Amino acid sequence: MSIDVLTLVVIGAVASCVLQALQKYGMIPSFLNVKLFFGLVLISVLCWIISLAVGGWGGLSLTAIGLNGLVVAVSGVVCSFLLNILLQDG
Repeated sequence: MSIDVLTLVVIGAVASCVLQALQKYGMIPSFLNVKLFFGLVLISVLCWIISLAVGGWGGLSLTAIGLNGLVVAVSGVVCSFLLNILLQDG
């Protein structure tokens, strides 16, 4: 079973919605979801850079993992920002 890009975008959107709901009801501090997604971006980029050094089949698999994580992180950050704008009080 393969995971396509749309599934990864949906995973990022669902994760950002859950984190936004937790933030709205005071269970997590403000902007923790953005920090988590930016941390995932940094880990994904680091995994991609390491994959260039490894090379071969191992490098290809690390590239796939890194880029899949990057798609999830970017979609989560974008959805999180949109939800922050849409769900503002006032």
